[in-house]
Amino acid sequence: MTPGQRNWDLDMLVDIFNDRDQALITQIPLSSRRDDDAWYWSANSRGLFTVRSCYSILAYLSEPPSSNVWQKVWKLKVPAKVKHFIWRAVVNVLSTADNLRRCQVEVPSVCPICNTYDEIVAHCLVNCSFAKSCWLLSPIGYVGGCENFMDWLEGIFTRCSSDDCDLAAMTCWRRLSSVLNLAGQVLFQWKSVRKLQVFDNNSVSSSHGAVCWQRPCVWWFKCNVDATTFLSGGTIRYGAVIQNSEGEFVAARSNWLISSFGAREAEAIGVQEILSWLKGLPFLHVIIEMDSLQVFTALTMDSFSPNGFGLLIDDCRALAQSLGDVTFSFVRRSANFAAHSVARVGGFLLGLGEWRLIPPPSLVSQLLF
Repeated sequence: MTPGQRNWDLDMLVDIFNDRDQALITQIPLSSRRDDDAWYWSANSRGLFTVRSCYSILAYLSEPPSSNVWQKVWKLKVPAKVKHFIWRAVVNVLSTADNLRRCQVEVPSVCPICNTYDEIVAHCLVNCSFAKSCWLLSPIGYVGGCENFMDWLEGIFTRCSSDDCDLAAMTCWRRLSSVLNLAGQVLFQWKSVRKLQVFDNNSVSSSHGAVCWQRPCVWWFKCNVDATTFLSGGTIRYGAVIQNSEGEFVAARSNWLISSFGAREAEAIGVQEILSWLKGLPFLHVIIEMDSLQVFTALTMDSFSPNGFGLLIDDCRALAQSLGDVTFSFVRRSANFAAHSVARVGGFLLGLGEWRLIPPPSLVSQLLF
């Protein structure tokens, strides 16, 4: 870093690091308030380690499976516990006799139902006399001769409809008396509830974020903020437009920075820069409006992420508190187009662009008066 400043010493980075490391270092946002470094997990947006993110990395680094059976298993329209059971059956980790004996558990190796063959996954779920009778009574039918459960499952996915595949998974999971009726009833009930949940989720998501710009309340000012990235030129362009409760133009600002951050970090930097600008303006009640749902969610959540993005969000919160009565709002891109236009203008300016009372000509047609 440049001594006494909050930016990277690019000359030193060029002298010490290769091109790849230079690019990675310059993508780390620098906090204006924190001096101590901290560890964070780069595979998680909040910088926190999770088993899920680690699993995603390992799945990405590992060789893809030769069969597409996994994709079909996870796409089954059955409860998650049923998918998990099928996954355990495919990878052969169910508590069958052969697996228990492999773990030095002294149990009889013969199937306790037919007392004829060894109890392995394929026999227990497919070839046992009881399992066979269940399949013969079902619309799926019995397909024998498979010593491996994955081979049998691939055959089911190939020749059966999606509904029959769902029923087959439920039948494997619920291999009890009256198994077919019970599996079908449970599957029907689960899908019925799932449809209601999907409907509610869509209703909520569709109403999130206004699609048109709306005037703030009396005595309040609304500051719309947006930022864009130009990776080819290595710059971030940000802009803001302030309007009063009558929808009248008050001020606008546009500028650009040399940086190679992603879109999420660029939006956060834009909010940070505009909040710093607002400290010099005589506004007591301000709504900061943006079209980045990730930044809005991070700003309004009561949590801290120990990564570069989290530091930017922490700085934005501190600036907002120092300004007084500041709130954050999320809107769709259509309601934030004025700020988007000002941000793009910043890329064609030699330096800082700022307008007071009289808007730039390119903005006049987009303002609500």
